[in-house]
Amino acid sequence: MRGTSSHPNRFNREFQPKKKEGNVYHVILIISWVMIVGWVGFLVYCWYAGAIDKEKLQNLANNVDTMISETEKTLLVKSGLLNGLKETKPATSVVIPTDYNSPEHKDDVWIVFSTDCTPYQDWQTLLLFHSAKVVGQKGRVVRIASGCSDNKKEELSNTYKMLYGNRFGAHFTPDFKRDPKTNRSYDFYNKPWGLKHWLAYAEPPIPDNAIIALLDPDMVLIRPITPFIKANPHIVNKRIPRDEIMERIDAGFPVAQTYGLGAPWTNDNHKHFKRGKICGEGSPCLLPNMQFGELHYSVGPPYVVHKQDFIRIADSWTRLVPRVYDDYPYLLAEMYAYSMAAAHEKLPHLQVDHYMVSNVDAGGEGWPWVDALPDVCVPPEEDVANDRVTYYPGLTVPTVVHFCQSFRAGEFGFFKRRVPKNIFSCDHDLLLEPPRDLAKAEYIIKKDQKQAAKNAKLTKRNAFVLCIVYHSLNLALKDYKQRMCPQNGTTSYKETVFFQGP
Repeated sequence: MRGTSSHPNRFNREFQPKKKEGNVYHVILIISWVMIVGWVGFLVYCWYAGAIDKEKLQNLANNVDTMISETEKTLLVKSGLLNGLKETKPATSVVIPTDYNSPEHKDDVWIVFSTDCTPYQDWQTLLLFHSAKVVGQKGRVVRIASGCSDNKKEELSNTYKMLYGNRFGAHFTPDFKRDPKTNRSYDFYNKPWGLKHWLAYAEPPIPDNAIIALLDPDMVLIRPITPFIKANPHIVNKRIPRDEIMERIDAGFPVAQTYGLGAPWTNDNHKHFKRGKICGEGSPCLLPNMQFGELHYSVGPPYVVHKQDFIRIADSWTRLVPRVYDDYPYLLAEMYAYSMAAAHEKLPHLQVDHYMVSNVDAGGEGWPWVDALPDVCVPPEEDVANDRVTYYPGLTVPTVVHFCQSFRAGEFGFFKRRVPKNIFSCDHDLLLEPPRDLAKAEYIIKKDQKQAAKNAKLTKRNAFVLCIVYHSLNLALKDYKQRMCPQNGTTSYKETVFFQGP
């Protein structure tokens, strides 16, 4: 047993320090105490001299258990420096874990979107984050960022924490753009592989019953995404039976926005989609016909899906997307691969039209609600005290604006590739706010030439997107400048920037 020995002489000889060695230990102990007392005395001096403010000392108090020994802690308490601090609120820099499995979070929707690590997608991320915050989105919002350097990871993590605390952030993955089997590169391999990586390694872990919305980075929320369908205003294709419209998104019942993809992969003679080769013999992907495919698999972001279903889809999506890209080496390969993966997993989606507007000429989007608005360029209502913004209060509008197209009305335009990559900076000007009557413009600017607008309906739709994007981007820029920049007259709040059509 420890502490006893059947060989006392051996114990004394091998384990008891010699008298001379004991003197050395005493000297070391005395020196340590002198250093500790001196350090505490220095802290006391700094406190009274004003060199240590209360906030910094609070950080010390909150982290004292891991920073100092019990002896040092006792001396600090006796000195009075820590009196009354441990009972106050933790400093903002201290991470307080959120229990996302608790009942209060049962209706959260976790929003994720895939990007690479370029500045082009940095500003889109900040805009999407801010829009989610001010519309009151419940749940975490996560950028799945692929291929970032260590320095960039640190920069992004610090920026997001300073702006949004712990609820919005980044999940970093390797760069998946190059297929190791074929050595072919495709930017959007990051999307399925990034999602699969996040589902497996998210921190904090995703609750088993979470509802997840997969968006694109070039989206702005104007209403929060919720797990409820039937109880909320919705637009669903008339050919879909009403009993397929569920009360709530759940396992086995995914929902997504209608896209004009169709379902060409259901045609077994299609030259680009050989689904037997892509999905494999015996796959449920081989069963849907064209009509069923167009009603349940012609989908795109937002995809709103139960976690367990997304795990299944992501597993098949990562397998199928290289096979689709082999014979269809185009931008939308990953979207067709998603549709085929969902079919393979026997997860037909409820297609809704109201989640998104994007293409002003398209059907299957939330444009009927926009067409019914009395004024598309009315500024949003700002609740500064609660950090909330309401677009078109009391009216029904789509959930997100997808600014992936070109938009023009009057002198104004928006084209995401023309946005300066450093627009989120202290010295960059804000955007010029569009006029309230932009929807009445009778012309557009295209190729530096004034051209007649096509018709009033398209002008109104263009004006809607322009006003949403300009308002949202300015709100995000102002919030960034107020939180990250000096307020001494050197930070620019001038509204000068606007875009005209190429």
